[in-house]
Formats: sequence, structure tokens, C-alpha cells
Amino acid sequence: MSYNEAESSSKGDDQLKHRIMAYAIAHPGVKLSDIEKGVGASRTEVAEAIQELIHQGMLRKDEETREYYPIL
Repeated sequence: MSYNEAESSSKGDDQLKHRIMAYAIAHPGVKLSDIEKGVGASRTEVAEAIQELIHQGMLRKDEETREYYPIL
């Protein structure tokens, strides 16, 4: 992967994370499958972005219900 491809990929990842956060804010308690449909991305892409958002303290997962909530 070239530098430009890596930079482009990083921008795409950031855009996806922004879309996921906007969706989670509009739909607190949302399931992974609904986020996939709502942002138009694959399960793998969404799951990776969600893990980063959780690590950054922007999103949390209720382990019992498997729902995602924004941390505002």
C-alpha cells in the first residue's frame, strides 16, 4: 500500500466513524446490523470502526443486549 492509499484509507475510516457516531446519536441502543444498514458499510468495516470508537471512549456496548450507545 502506498502512502496515498494509506492516507485515503485513513480518511475513509474517519468518515465511517463519523457516520456511525451520527447514527448512534440519532438511534441510541442500536444493534450492529442496523448500523451496517444505516451507514451502508460491511459488517467487518463497521465492527472495526466501532471497536476504535469504543477504545476512544465515544461509544459503549451493552454486553447483555448487544446494543450500542453514544457517550456524549
